[in-house]
Amino acid sequence: MNYYTTKEISEILGLSIKTIQKLIRTRQLKAFKVGGRFIVEESTLKDYINARQV
Repeated sequence: MNYYTTKEISEILGLSIKTIQKLIRTRQLKAFKVGGRFIVEESTLKDYINARQV
């Protein structure tokens, strides 16, 4: 299973890091903290992308 940082997600989605952090903070994008960084599972990111396309 792959995991992504907020920076990687911002590059994938074409959004700013601050926007990704806001999505995590408002629980629109599920993430967990590892060593002070937010990490998102690949399956969670795919679910988020699919939900945006509907």
